Amino acid sequence: PVISGTPEVGQTLSCTTGTWTGIPTPTYTYQWQYNDGSWNSIAAATSATWVVTVAGAVDVGDSIRCQVTGTNASGSATANSNTLGVVTAIDFTNQYLGVSVA
Repeated sequence: PVISGTPEVGQTLSCTTGTWTGIPTPTYTYQWQYNDGSWNSIAAATSATWVVTVAGAVDVGDSIRCQVTGTNASGSATANSNTLGVVTAIDFTNQYLGVSVA
């Protein structure tokens, strides 16, 4: 599996399944994880995309990966994606904030 995107709060990350073999063709499930010293699952982050948020246990400075599990009649196997890190806060430097000064 490969994840892409910018690990910045508010950005969307995407995870591919990678290349799997098996007959019948596996079905896939996703689990996004963060690392704050050890890998932990992100609650309810179980689709191929995830919007970076620091709600719950995920913090700025944590690394992110996606775990993909392929399942068919023969069983299941799990593979980890590349690691994206570290989660950064939104950079408001030189951003127009819509504030008017009278």
